[in-house]
Amino acid sequence: MYCLATCVHDHMLGYIREAKTPKEAWENLKKIFAANTTARKLQLRQELNNIQQRDMSITSYTLKIKELCDSLGSISVNVDDDEMVQICLSGLAPRFGAMRITVLTKENTPCFFDLESMLLVEENLKKIFAANTTTRKLQLRQELNNIQERDMSITS
Repeated sequence: MYCLATCVHDHMLGYIREAKTPKEAWENLKKIFAANTTARKLQLRQELNNIQQRDMSITSYTLKIKELCDSLGSISVNVDDDEMVQICLSGLAPRFGAMRITVLTKENTPCFFDLESMLLVEENLKKIFAANTTTRKLQLRQELNNIQERDMSITS
């Protein structure tokens, strides 16, 4: 009993103080940790099932999914690759809607690693397109201003 009492934190001693045998003390501790593990499992599962990308980058979003899966794994709850893919696709921001449909309609669903790579490429293409669109808008405005200035100088 002494060994058990010296190995637990002070705040846990109250749970084993009334035990008559080391086995009874151990059983009390097992019950407490089992309850905590169940609550943690439910909390992590809920977080994982409700995760949304919103304004996170793909890297941050997929890292968060991996972290939650790793936390579940540390309490012996396995999340398989197909489930990770499904969770990732479900929580993607609307700007990735076309990619979601593309992946869901594929004959073979990609593994999570491949999906992450595909999403990173898509995210980078969207950034490039947005930058090109902004540059093109600025060019068109400048051309319009030049035409207006030329028209004004002609009419003057």
